[in-house]
Amino acid sequence: MDCVALVARGETDWKIAKTLGIGAETVTEHLKTARDRYSVTKRTMFAIRALVDGAISFTDILC
Repeated sequence: MDCVALVARGETDWKIAKTLGIGAETVTEHLKTARDRYSVTKRTMFAIRALVDGAISFTDILC
């Protein structure tokens, strides 16, 4: 869920990787898997769906 919140903040895969201390390829794969689960292809739609489903909250995004 950390990846999802950082995507919703507009961070790049590279920045998310640096923030979480993991490889950029790992972030890319996590996000691809998560987007597939939500049946979306765009990062923005992914963030919206995660908000609607309660996977993340506005507090997660704004912090």
